[in-house]
Amino acid sequence: MKRKLFAPIAIALLLISIFTALPLVTAHVPVIVSVGDIRAAPVSVRAESQLGINGAYPPGKWFTDYAGGIVAFDMDMIDVEQLTHKQNKWYGKGVRVAVLDTGMLPNWNYFFPKSRIDADLGIGFVQDLETGEITTVPWDDAVSGHGTHVASTIIGYNYHGFPITGVAPLAKIIPVKVLSFYDYDEWSAWGTSGMVAAGIDYITSLVEDGTLEPGKVIINLSLGASVPMAEVEEAIDRAIAAGVIVVASAGNNGPDGMGYPGGYPQVISAGAAGWTGQWWPDGYRPFWLEDVPEDLMTPAPASIWYGFRAGTQTYMTYYSSWELEGQDLDVAAPGSWCVGPYWDPSAGELPEDPEDCYWYVGGTSMAAPHVAGTAALMAEKKGRKLVQSEVEAILESTAVIDPLTFPNGGWLSPLPYMALYLLYDGGLYWTDWDDPAVGAGLLQTDAAVEAVIALGPH
Repeated sequence: MKRKLFAPIAIALLLISIFTALPLVTAHVPVIVSVGDIRAAPVSVRAESQLGINGAYPPGKWFTDYAGGIVAFDMDMIDVEQLTHKQNKWYGKGVRVAVLDTGMLPNWNYFFPKSRIDADLGIGFVQDLETGEITTVPWDDAVSGHGTHVASTIIGYNYHGFPITGVAPLAKIIPVKVLSFYDYDEWSAWGTSGMVAAGIDYITSLVEDGTLEPGKVIINLSLGASVPMAEVEEAIDRAIAAGVIVVASAGNNGPDGMGYPGGYPQVISAGAAGWTGQWWPDGYRPFWLEDVPEDLMTPAPASIWYGFRAGTQTYMTYYSSWELEGQDLDVAAPGSWCVGPYWDPSAGELPEDPEDCYWYVGGTSMAAPHVAGTAALMAEKKGRKLVQSEVEAILESTAVIDPLTFPNGGWLSPLPYMALYLLYDGGLYWTDWDDPAVGAGLLQTDAAVEAVIALGPH
């Protein structure tokens, strides 16, 4: 778990529960599936002076995509910067990523060009909790900004007129709203297992009727429940059989185990890793635009005080779920303090000015779209349609595990791995973890793409 070493917290932080679920398995009673963020805070200081470029695009309307845009720290951690040069052809072109989530905020077009959002295929689902009937609703009136933030990781976004690249900036997002309710007591958007299954089956139907191409469609599920859901697992199995790649967040329950659907072995799951350079030094807020050392074994910044005990450049977050018996955690990906367009109703009404809708957000919900975006790059390969098992195997075989299994623990707790890092208040914190938290290691997008390039056609 996360523990502070020194000064008391000076800045209040919005904490949002995630993966709250009711263990309802009785017939006709859906399992509650929720989504939120383990931690989130507004970006209160604009960082244009840190962007290192001259001038700016007119906000929103002149962007057609964010290929070649500015690389934030989370993209740098997984080597997306190795793929951002203009000569590169691996941007996810021709691939659809269905984001099954809260839908999009009404101001989504400020952050994303219309060419990157497949509005014609977007849809929403809601279930009557008394009758069980599922009906369709609009996708662009989200109850929170969670789905908008997830999409921004995949395709990039407009930040005050500056282009921030995503993992797969030429992929197209299909927004599918399956979390249509909001719980103000829990600070969490939620839906039902029936709504999630309906969203999955909708995407599968688009493949089966020829609207979308098998092997060129990714589903991102940054959501979950604490109990298995038969109807969701069955829908996932149908999707995989139809040639859809399915990625899900692991959950934010730490050592208590993974949520579902991320915990199903057939799903590609993502745990949340962080960067020890975040908020360094003294709670420095524009850290997210700083460079991450290419060698992730480089000692953490706090090593100037604590030597090797401070850890490496990356760590497993205290909330990222560990795999338990029967569960399968595949890889870790950045999921701590990722910046993007966001809003939560617990903070008040949606601001009229979209420039007030940038937040730092953390949770395995943020890790999953890094993996889904990487899968979209892999799916771009011509002449070969990758299937779920191939994508999962490549992601695992190309991940790097050493930075997350550096044996520096045992002095503040019995666990073998730990890291020291700062937070927004400038205080020094530590966290620790064990092998079940790590999966195959930290996602490496460039290595995964190179492995796909090396494959021959089917």
